[in-house]
Amino acid sequence: MLDATNWDDLRLLLAVARRRSLLGAAQELDLAVSTISRRITKFENTIGSPLLERRADGCSLTDIGKRLSTIAESFAAELNREYELTQASLGQLSGTIRITSGDGFVPIITSVIADFSMTHPDVAIEYSVEHDYRDVARGDVDVAVRVSNHGEPTLIYKKIAEITFGVFTSKEYAATLPKNPKPQDVNYIGMLPPLADEPHMKAARAVGFASSRLRLSSFNTQMAAVNAHLGAAVLPKVEAAGLVDLFPQLTLSALDVFVVSRPQSLKQRHLREFVNRLYSALAQAALPRLGPRR
Repeated sequence: MLDATNWDDLRLLLAVARRRSLLGAAQELDLAVSTISRRITKFENTIGSPLLERRADGCSLTDIGKRLSTIAESFAAELNREYELTQASLGQLSGTIRITSGDGFVPIITSVIADFSMTHPDVAIEYSVEHDYRDVARGDVDVAVRVSNHGEPTLIYKKIAEITFGVFTSKEYAATLPKNPKPQDVNYIGMLPPLADEPHMKAARAVGFASSRLRLSSFNTQMAAVNAHLGAAVLPKVEAAGLVDLFPQLTLSALDVFVVSRPQSLKQRHLREFVNRLYSALAQAALPRLGPRR
């Protein structure tokens, strides 16, 4: 029955595996959800076995679906490599790069994308800015910027820098506080999970920053709140230019910044060049900005 399977069938299944839903696959392939569903059903009939477990809240791959999606991933990588070799002989780069990070890294990564796109206009880039963990090992994305090492043995973790933290506020808000303020004197700007569970945030709670009337979901909104004089927040020291360090003697846990990729991805020339540029941009910055744990 596999003789009747074509690349279009595998490509549909691979898109569902990458996006974890029929809707996501439809968006990636620019097709209607009904078309994806109908073609997957036809593929299942050809294989003689279900490939998806359909539920009201989405779908997941069956064991055979996972095996076929792994084959499709490898086949897609081989196709990309062959295409790159052809394009390289013409002096061109092409392909797709899928990258993810927390929102604090957006300025650096978008600058890399802008520079890379100017010199390699045939390369498509998908950049996901989100809190949810994206599985690099499984191929959900090609590159991730993380502030933690999950220890996956099949991935390359390159440490770029270390982020140190302090409790900072605006000069305007600092002027409203006692001369030697205590944590309980400060309107503390907290974070929502998963950011609230970062080591530096836990350390801040341990020394007295335990309650907050304002809790936010991203680094950029946290910075905006501080600049709006709404209180004080735990911020990377490198991002605190012009702000007041309320407790300079305080030591909070630091975070390491990693660029994470798959060895097989770096065999592709367009990915390898992009990752090298990303390494350079992050290393040349004074320090990367804080992002959610990836």
